[in-house]
Amino acid sequence: MLDTPAACEALPRAVAAYAQAFRLGDGPALADRVQPSTVVYAIDGGKIAGQTRAAWKAQAAQPAPDLATDVVSAGPRTAIVTARWTQAGAARRDYTLWARLACRWRIVGRVVGGEQALDASAADGVRAAVDLKLAADAAWDPTALAKAVEPRALVITLEDEQLSAASVADWQARYAERARTRFPSGHTVLSRAEEGRGDLGAATWTFKASSGATYADRAVLLRTAEGWRMLALLWVRED
Repeated sequence: MLDTPAACEALPRAVAAYAQAFRLGDGPALADRVQPSTVVYAIDGGKIAGQTRAAWKAQAAQPAPDLATDVVSAGPRTAIVTARWTQAGAARRDYTLWARLACRWRIVGRVVGGEQALDASAADGVRAAVDLKLAADAAWDPTALAKAVEPRALVITLEDEQLSAASVADWQARYAERARTRFPSGHTVLSRAEEGRGDLGAATWTFKASSGATYADRAVLLRTAEGWRMLALLWVRED
């Protein structure tokens, strides 16, 4: 497994700094923790609504002194964190996808909604979305891929400590080409964990590719009218 270089920022320190900025309503400090390409997604009126970093950065940040965070899953270079806070008298919850970029942790994906307890049926829905993604990988099926990952989402990886992102349409084209050329698809799942709360979900799975390399995938999800969909997917080699 990859280790965190001594000079790099540790995840707990990064999450603590982000949480303190959130509690204080410190907009510049919050924005500094978010990768510019990040879109925040929520369910609004039964439909997916997205807000760019530039749009929410233009709004005044509101203090949330009761904010509490918890690390859902973490590896050497990627993580999922959840937070709970009160906004305008209502309890709120999010899942954020984090990546270590140039030795500094930043948010690269986020879904947000009302606070709900952990829900077994929601977790089952998240698990079904991961099953569909794994089936798409096994068959290099571009149609199944777009049913597991929302078409507007970004599929993200890290190259030399820098973020590299592609659209779902780009990945559909890659899957179609791999199917045409019979590219090996013998992935072996090593571990997986899913959880859901109301319309929000998070998933982590690791697998060994046919090349022998070990990878970790992390995703944040929403329950849509068409079923559970990944709104940000981050994959990285971890061996």
